[in-house]
Amino acid sequence: MAVERSAPAKNPTSLREAHRDLTRGRIRTAARDLFYEHHYDSTTMDEIALAAGLRRQTLYLHYKDKSEILTDIIADWIPRAKTFMATLPGPKPSLKQLQKWIEEVTKFVATERAPLSIILEVRRTSRNHMLTLETLTGELLAGLGEHNPPFRDAAAGKSAVTTRARAILLLRALIYSCDLYLDDPAKEYTKALLQVTAEDFYAFLGQDEAPRPKSRTKN
Repeated sequence: MAVERSAPAKNPTSLREAHRDLTRGRIRTAARDLFYEHHYDSTTMDEIALAAGLRRQTLYLHYKDKSEILTDIIADWIPRAKTFMATLPGPKPSLKQLQKWIEEVTKFVATERAPLSIILEVRRTSRNHMLTLETLTGELLAGLGEHNPPFRDAAAGKSAVTTRARAILLLRALIYSCDLYLDDPAKEYTKALLQVTAEDFYAFLGQDEAPRPKSRTKN
């Protein structure tokens, strides 16, 4: 006679952790949308709780304030953003390749509810997230450097200070251009921003070394 085996008991700790992760994910999604639509400074914890379908007390069991939520949003988003940035063709891609890639970046930013634009806003208004933002910058540069040594060296701190500064400015120009373009895709100015950004990437990646100023000789 076959002996029936009872199903293994579910681990209550695992179930609690799964429920916790699910709830925190709902909070992050709700907050990300509110930060994007109404700006970080204008969003309240009560609004986040309402958008996430939670009681205020439940929200505070997971996050003490919206600053903590934003830190988690950024940390959760970094791997996806880095992976996408690694699709930058290289080494030394053509201008046409860069134009096509930037078109894909705009689609990615739109799908992700533009957390990069949220981050830019917070960078201007708060110093509480500087370490997280520096980590994000380094990871995005590393992604861009997957097939392009200038960005890879900038991320690793192996390039000249001016080269790293140029790489960071290009990253910010990419964010800014995509953000404005998505606000008004039909506007000639925003289309021009994407074109100029592609040209700037082309110039940066097409040079093995930044030009050095000529030394002056004494008469």
